[in-house]
Amino acid sequence: MYKSSSMTFIYKYLFTPIWGGGFLFGIVFTWSQNDQFSYDWSRGAAIMVGWALIWLITMMIRLRNVEATHEYFVIKTLKGKKEIDYKDIEWISQIAMISPVLISLKYLDKDTGDSKKILIMPSVSSQMFRFNIIGELEMTKFIRERIIENKPEYSKELEPSRWLPLGIIMLTALPIILIVNKFFMNSI
Repeated sequence: MYKSSSMTFIYKYLFTPIWGGGFLFGIVFTWSQNDQFSYDWSRGAAIMVGWALIWLITMMIRLRNVEATHEYFVIKTLKGKKEIDYKDIEWISQIAMISPVLISLKYLDKDTGDSKKILIMPSVSSQMFRFNIIGELEMTKFIRERIIENKPEYSKELEPSRWLPLGIIMLTALPIILIVNKFFMNSI
């Protein structure tokens, strides 16, 4: 049996609001200073923090506390538990080069008939002393094996690229870096 990290609750409900709030407080404080450098710095920082918050809020919304047993994939929420049949999982993919390690999973919600995407942060014990940030964790392999056993037509080719999230993050960061660089160059 595999479980998500005990840090899931902290990342989902505490990390983003505290981190974002702390940076926003610092930005507002420096924005109110009368010197041009502080003003330009706070504008650039506001753009970068805004960009980071978009990604963190996306993670916060999709992050779930889960348990993978031989019989079911269980999603735990504040409302209770939801058992998902492995045959209802459309794909699983462990995102490459991201820390903490995140597993992306898409499943069919039988209650609503909609496909839903979630993120899973594997338990810390499965990541301990892990220096290979490209390879997949045992949890990812276990869930994929359970899907294949319950859904023989499943193909790893259906999985989105493990590198796509990193590529999108880098692609969206490039214009932000250029804009922030413009603000800093104007203040020098």
